[in-house]
Amino acid sequence: MAIFKRWDADEIKLSPYQKLEAHFLDDRIGSSVYMYMDIDATHILPFLKKYNTTMLSYFLYAIYKTTSIHPVINRFVLNNRLYQRNHIAFSTVVKQKMTDDGRSIVVKWVFDKDLSFTEFNKQVVSRVIKAKRDEGADSDKFFELLGHLPHFLLRIIMRLARFLNNHNMLPRFIAEDDPLHATAMIANLGSIKLNAPYHHLYNWGTISMLCVLGKLNEETNSFRATVVVDERITDGLALANALATFKEIMENPSDD
Repeated sequence: MAIFKRWDADEIKLSPYQKLEAHFLDDRIGSSVYMYMDIDATHILPFLKKYNTTMLSYFLYAIYKTTSIHPVINRFVLNNRLYQRNHIAFSTVVKQKMTDDGRSIVVKWVFDKDLSFTEFNKQVVSRVIKAKRDEGADSDKFFELLGHLPHFLLRIIMRLARFLNNHNMLPRFIAEDDPLHATAMIANLGSIKLNAPYHHLYNWGTISMLCVLGKLNEETNSFRATVVVDERITDGLALANALATFKEIMENPSDD
């Protein structure tokens, strides 16, 4: 077990095989599993119209509900150790203006437990509005500040930050604001009329899932979603069950 405890997660004791696997697969990108699914849009489109909301809100909610039902997907591996996160947080990109030169900011949102869709949606709408007004972009400003530093200094800072994070000593205020310390990174590329690509994970931070939703295929009346997951966080059956739950929630939306 690690010497220092994390504020955001509890360490899980590994079986001998899991412990070996954590060393065989030494980083998050090299441990990535790539999956896709097609989601029937028959019920989701009328639901969005009824609630006068966006696909992003319900896509986030479906992942939120899935994570609540299957907490095994809310784990991460750091320094060959497995952790169970004690909260649900999502990061996404908000485009402040829908133009080529419009600023894109990365935001991170933490959600309470047991929210209905109505409650969840209100929070998402409010936070999107704040981000578009630049009120929710503090973390983005912090990274912009770091980005102005010379390369040699950035290398030193990142090596120190990785060491601190690996040993559970990274200051909480950094991880709390960092969008790469979250349950998942989420993107709705359908909003800009793009298909869903497979997006890589990041070796920095604690994100173990990257979920992307593409545009509506009008011929099949379906959306394609891609999911990239760190295979070290759980076994194949648990992951398959979580994906089945996600598909069910997306195809049969409700306010529960």
